[in-house]
Amino acid sequence: DERRIGGDLRLGKDLSEYLHADLKYTLEEINISNIIDEASNELKKERGKNTISRLGFGLTQDSRDNIFDPTKGLLLSGLAEIAGGPFSGDKDFTRLSGKGSLDIPSILNSVLELRLRAGIVDAFGNSEEVPIYERFFSGGAYTIRGYEERKVGPLDPSTKDPIGGKSMLVGNIEYTFPLVEYIRVAGFFDSGNVWSRVSDIGNGGYKSGYGLGLRLKTPIG
Repeated sequence: DERRIGGDLRLGKDLSEYLHADLKYTLEEINISNIIDEASNELKKERGKNTISRLGFGLTQDSRDNIFDPTKGLLLSGLAEIAGGPFSGDKDFTRLSGKGSLDIPSILNSVLELRLRAGIVDAFGNSEEVPIYERFFSGGAYTIRGYEERKVGPLDPSTKDPIGGKSMLVGNIEYTFPLVEYIRVAGFFDSGNVWSRVSDIGNGGYKSGYGLGLRLKTPIG
């Protein structure tokens, strides 16, 4: 079981029509409990309460025509975070992450979408390791389809449970075509991986999946 109690303070500013900046401070108490005996040692290490105090700075460039159902435009965003160190707390780590997507309109109201996500996280100071709940995971409906949730990347050698990694790179290609007004058919190809070390990012071992799906647009999402 994982319980998080906390909050954040965010200051944001539009730097131009499409560029936005955010500065955010977050304070959380994370409690890990009720761990079964068969769980991985990486999870057992985090048993109990820890306080995470972090400051993050992000930039977002968004020129899409619609944030919920885009048909054209570019989205680029990046986030740099530091936890612990001068901000106190029980865990010391830094994180850099970014994502980008490009929507290209095509014939008969079809859309080609290209997406890329990447990130690195590493411990410093008094922390020997990045806590498992702050690592990167991949596999499943929102990253690499065709694989079980979180099962792409490092696994515990004994339990085969996902233990996350310090670096991630995931790319997606999706082509959607309208069948009727509210239903679109989608063909997709996903590829990427999560690595246990920052220096290994992009260093092979990619997992890929492809297939077909349906998109149903409703008034609430």
